[in-house]
Amino acid sequence: MRRAPIFFWLILLMISGAADSVGRLQASDWTTSRGDAASTGFAPGTLPKEPELLWEFSREKSGYEGTPVIAAGKVFAGDVEGNVYCLELATGNEVWKTKFNNGFVASPAYRNGRVVLGDFDGRVVCLNADDGKLLWEADIRQAMAAGANFVEDMVLITSEGGELFAYRLETGELVWEYSTGDQLRSAPTIWKHYALLGGCDGRLHKIDLKLGKAEGDGLLLEGPSGSTPAIYGNVAIVPTQSGQVLAFDMLKGEKLWSFSDTERAQEIRSSPAIVPFSGTASRLEAGGDVSNSEEGDTIAVVTTRNRRVLGLGTRDGKMVWEAVVRKRCDASPVICDGRVWVGGLDGNMYAFDAQTGEERWTHQLTGQLIASPSISEGKLLVATDKGTIACFGAK
Repeated sequence: MRRAPIFFWLILLMISGAADSVGRLQASDWTTSRGDAASTGFAPGTLPKEPELLWEFSREKSGYEGTPVIAAGKVFAGDVEGNVYCLELATGNEVWKTKFNNGFVASPAYRNGRVVLGDFDGRVVCLNADDGKLLWEADIRQAMAAGANFVEDMVLITSEGGELFAYRLETGELVWEYSTGDQLRSAPTIWKHYALLGGCDGRLHKIDLKLGKAEGDGLLLEGPSGSTPAIYGNVAIVPTQSGQVLAFDMLKGEKLWSFSDTERAQEIRSSPAIVPFSGTASRLEAGGDVSNSEEGDTIAVVTTRNRRVLGLGTRDGKMVWEAVVRKRCDASPVICDGRVWVGGLDGNMYAFDAQTGEERWTHQLTGQLIASPSISEGKLLVATDKGTIACFGAK
């Protein structure tokens, strides 16, 4: 299939503004909860037209709310009982398990052979990815609800106490901390030399990564947000708990548009994923220049709590398509191979055409899908609240 490399290079172009501080994306790995430093929710590569179940890993008295991450042929996941697992991506076989006293609802994050995640009691741990041994730990005082992100030699971590912490990845040394003054359930998104945070105080915070200080008072949202912003180029997309989705030009510090459905408005807890329109893909396939493509060549996909998956044009915020599922979706969507992959609280994993919203595939699992899926090396990983990690791909 030719679509995968086209989408891959397009995404690299769109988020090149973030590359100054985070380096090159690793196409084969899904190392943070939203896939990359810009939180696009995008995975390069291909998936089968009808993915088949390859393996399942299940443990009793378990459950997953955080997205598993994938790196170096391994899967890393933390459950609500305090277990951190490392599995072989190819087989699902357990490599190691490390047990802690408190459970994890946030996704782990991987970099340079280290796995970082925080529990619901405010303890952050950094583990050796080879054997699961504790390398360092830190106290962030309140629960970590969202996954970490990385910039240069630092790992960035948010707490429900409303703080963003920067630690040295190698040593656990605290570099700086920034307080929003209200709850944070958003993971930090990297744009140029800034971290972007959607806050429960109804602001989009922009924190200088060198200084650990905010630039300005933040851009006003039209309600509190617990969603991780997605960035492409210089445009940030942020959903809110009041059911609105907003777009901001981060260079100008201006709101571009706001979407809401007044008749069926419902809280949005998910984070957006970004996918290009076919027009841009066609120009790339033909060898055309897309470096100056208009931002209308992309869409943002969000899920809502009224059982809808929405595709919004990023130029004007108009709805391009919608899909309806059986129960609400709190899990964030991800994009791969021209399809939107999202799990619902009905236990179904869905695939929708990224350009039209038409349903392309579904698979029923046991339990609710609270965690977002992750994709790497032609494999789709789904974790349930009943303690199962399922891997789909081509047999």
